[in-house]
Amino acid sequence: SYNVIQDGQESYVDGLLGEYEKIQHDSRLSTAWIDALGRLYTPARYPIHCLQMSSAYLVQIVPASTIENCAIFQAADQLRWVSRIAYRTRELANAYPNSGFIENERAYWEDEPCWQGFRELIERVLATYDWAEHFVALNIVAKPAFDEAFVRQLGQSAQRYDDMLLAQLLAAQWIDSERSRRWTKALVDFARQTEGNSALLTDWVSKWTALGNDAIEAYCDALPDNPKAAQAAKEATEEFRAALGFVA
Repeated sequence: SYNVIQDGQESYVDGLLGEYEKIQHDSRLSTAWIDALGRLYTPARYPIHCLQMSSAYLVQIVPASTIENCAIFQAADQLRWVSRIAYRTRELANAYPNSGFIENERAYWEDEPCWQGFRELIERVLATYDWAEHFVALNIVAKPAFDEAFVRQLGQSAQRYDDMLLAQLLAAQWIDSERSRRWTKALVDFARQTEGNSALLTDWVSKWTALGNDAIEAYCDALPDNPKAAQAAKEATEEFRAALGFVA
């Protein structure tokens, strides 16, 4: 059923890319937005690849195949969006050959202040070897923080700069994020049935939340024409955690 759903999703994204290419969408983007895409969108293949690696690591260390399968699908989702961002990076490089697309993304990821919060957060997640804490750090803190900042708030900025292709691509990516959140809630609900797990989960969430909020602030403060992005993203992650039973 996952393959059937994602086949439809891939066909939809292919259709979006084809239609916007026909109308020469990229040639109509403003100079300010092109600069924003180079700093805030195309470098995202690095953090998303890190999230994919983290999900794949869960596959190796979780104690049950039911959890493993969910992590496999999550890793596959992340890899799809790495591929899509790479494709868009090449399209933008073709349209704007002197704007640094393809050439600058790694430097932005490693050095640009807006990315350093996510870089620290995700690298720390990758170095967390207890499977349950890794799951908490990834699926309850790091991935929701990234999804709210990058997928939701960058999507808001894209609409304000008339980049409806990016807005729709990010909306499609959000569908995968919602599926991740559903299985995360199911696993947390199951874990709470064992005495002592709720307290342990709460301790881990508290341990990681500050890093998630710092990452959101660093990234969202760089978003153009979106002054309330950080506040909105942090509130949304708090609402997600509250739905899991974690109160800030």
